[in-house]
Amino acid sequence: MVDHEKRSENSVDKTVERTYERLGKRIRDRFSDKAVARDIVTLGGMTEIYCADHHDPSERVPFESEATKAGVYPTRKIPSLCPSCAAHLRYGETRRALCRREPRPSCKTCANHCYEPEEAAWQRMAMAYAGPRALFRGHAIEAVRHLIQTRLR
Repeated sequence: MVDHEKRSENSVDKTVERTYERLGKRIRDRFSDKAVARDIVTLGGMTEIYCADHHDPSERVPFESEATKAGVYPTRKIPSLCPSCAAHLRYGETRRALCRREPRPSCKTCANHCYEPEEAAWQRMAMAYAGPRALFRGHAIEAVRHLIQTRLR
């Protein structure tokens, strides 16, 4: 793993940890919302596609987070990720759970950018890569739903 990826992974994990210290109950409560859970599962699938094509398979393990503990992911949809991608997904789960916009706009059109700039850039890159491939990698329903919803927003 490249040094900057390791630093990024550690800083992202620390950011998520601090957020859970302050807002953990609210985040866990939001996991029960169907729209939030669906968005998180979609994000997990996209992150898994990106990770599978860019990182060493020997580093990938079943993802663990507060969302997996809360049962957000169906058992067959728990992504296998390297530590760096897992940190990015944990951050994304937290940001989605804390989003106050309902109906939620797509992040790129939202007036309130809640992602840190470096993290937003990583998410854009991973989603741009994984989006077109999701149709053919077992995430067709989520990909089509996401495409329709982003066009309607």
